[in-house]
Amino acid sequence: MAFGPWETLKAGRGATLGKLACMERPPADPVKLLASWMDWEKGELTPGRVMADLKTGGLRDVLEDLAGAALTEQG
Repeated sequence: MAFGPWETLKAGRGATLGKLACMERPPADPVKLLASWMDWEKGELTPGRVMADLKTGGLRDVLEDLAGAALTEQG
């Protein structure tokens, strides 16, 4: 039986034999994020494409950094 990288092989009740290790994300690229956003504003990209670009471009990391900095300034 073959298992893909997204599947987990289990033995018995809840015992995990193998699992895909977490992959490291590349650093966020704010320039690419902004370019994708601007292309959407000009009507050159669909919302779905923009969301995919923002996700793979590291928007989460940028927002987490900004939120962390804001919390540090407040407290």
